[in-house]
Amino acid sequence: MRTPALLCSVLVSAALLAQAPAPSLGDRVKAERPAVEQLLAELKYPEAMQRAEALLPAARPAFDKKDNSTLVQSVAANLDMAEALRLATEAADSAGAWEKALDYAKTAKALANEAYAGVKEPFTQTVAYYKQAGARAQQVLDENDARIKELKGKSALDPGERQELDLALGVEKEVLDCAKWMKFFQTYLDVTKRENEAYDPLVKVMEDKLKSEADQIADYKAGKGEKTKWVEAVISTPAYLERFTEKSGKAQWLNRLAILDPENKKVQHQLDLLTGKATAPAAKPAKKGKKA
Repeated sequence: MRTPALLCSVLVSAALLAQAPAPSLGDRVKAERPAVEQLLAELKYPEAMQRAEALLPAARPAFDKKDNSTLVQSVAANLDMAEALRLATEAADSAGAWEKALDYAKTAKALANEAYAGVKEPFTQTVAYYKQAGARAQQVLDENDARIKELKGKSALDPGERQELDLALGVEKEVLDCAKWMKFFQTYLDVTKRENEAYDPLVKVMEDKLKSEADQIADYKAGKGEKTKWVEAVISTPAYLERFTEKSGKAQWLNRLAILDPENKKVQHQLDLLTGKATAPAAKPAKKGKKA
């Protein structure tokens, strides 16, 4: 009986999907990062933040400690999401959404911490197991080195010798396998340990920026600690804008002011001037002096 064409098409599509799994979050972050960085380079910070945030899953992945296989999968999922959060942190920081950036950085840190804590003990034990097993297998090879070389040098082997050599070859394979798995699990330990520490500076930078800003607002006596009054004061003082030698720094600062006071027209005007949405008025010609 011939299979209907439609069913054949469905079966072929299913087979192709099975061979080409959907890209992971890590793959998508890697693919999207250049586009986000291009938007940042163009000073399109809110757009960059929106694009980075679109990558973030709705919920944290479940961390399954059932066995080594689920631990490996869980570590990958956690670190992929942490990397997505790092990108969102960078974009939110530039867009002036510092509170969001801090939340993203803290969540990334928590995910990295969970990954390392989850594998530290079991993977350390696994590495030790493969190290010991590999050492025992190598000892067997060392003790029988002469005999193994003799068997490998023979052009023909009787059944007993064939079995003896096969056992030796199996032990050689065990040495290689133990080294491979020891390296595999040690790499996971090293990576998760490094990532566990990688987000601490990111969190600290955002905390320090928010604290410094809060202190400045609190110290502005004329505004009695009100952030909108502080924003009006600093945007009305040319020296604050003039201290930035690069457009990126000026744009990031203006975006932060816009977050603090979205209704401030002076801030929006400066942003429009910087991004080319508005043009500065032409300078008036100097008045000619009166003739004597």
